[in-house]
Amino acid sequence: MRILNAEYVKGTLEPENRGMSNIPEVCFIGRSNVGKSSMINTLVMQKVARTSSTPGATRMVNLYSIDYEYRGVRQQLIFSDFPGFGYSKVSKVMQQNWQKMIEGYIERNKNIKRIIWVYDARREFDNLDEMLLEWFFDRKLHFTLVLTKTDKESRNFVDIKKRLSRQWIGEGEIFTFSAKTGDGRKELLTHIFSTADT
Repeated sequence: MRILNAEYVKGTLEPENRGMSNIPEVCFIGRSNVGKSSMINTLVMQKVARTSSTPGATRMVNLYSIDYEYRGVRQQLIFSDFPGFGYSKVSKVMQQNWQKMIEGYIERNKNIKRIIWVYDARREFDNLDEMLLEWFFDRKLHFTLVLTKTDKESRNFVDIKKRLSRQWIGEGEIFTFSAKTGDGRKELLTHIFSTADT
């Protein structure tokens, strides 16, 4: 299992404009400033995803072409980095527009294999998270919860957060990840590639 090449393709608001027809896609979704772009960079081991120190800066779905080898076969995958949601300083109208865009993009995109829900392990689960979770369940979307920034807390804290997260999402899959240390990279990549391979 190895990454052969990763590169930025385009930003778009419409799945019909993504190109690369029939190539499987994995979406990275989460609140502003949870580290979605940093996670992608760590997964592919190069600075391909655009990061910003300003929450709410991403306004489009950024697409990345990933060439990789898995089980001895060269394959291709799209990583899509979604705008962060829940940033309080962004207007309610803009937040609603983002929500419609995210929902429309996912619901009209038949190539999505998995949604990676990137979640800051230090946060408390709230109403906005519950709404997103209900949307996943209502649409029967395949998602994986990834608790990130785990290097900032103790192992005991992370283990407790995983157990609490299990109560939220039920039987769904949970991973831990640190973009800073690379902890959890191999496990998450294996999960993503095996999902895309089905």
